[in-house]
Amino acid sequence: MPGQQIIEPRETRISMRIDRQRKDVIARAARLRHTSLSTFMIENSYNAASELLADQNHLVMSREEIDHFFKVLDNPPPKSIKAIRKLLSEPSILDE
Repeated sequence: MPGQQIIEPRETRISMRIDRQRKDVIARAARLRHTSLSTFMIENSYNAASELLADQNHLVMSREEIDHFFKVLDNPPPKSIKAIRKLLSEPSILDE
């Protein structure tokens, strides 16, 4: 979130070397976000790592679950409050 600084307990240290040009660019970006260099680097490296790892997850479904999944995609529920409440309140095959 831009401009928000998350303060968490520090448990470990990471040390790295970086060339002056890259550090200056990162420091400028951190200032634009009104955050510290460390917080900016932690948040952005964590977000990049999370996205990369999310792409590595595999979803395993049975043949019946696949058929149901495509049936729901092809026939979305009607746009009504009742249908939306049902959709949000009932567990799906992805909740397991």
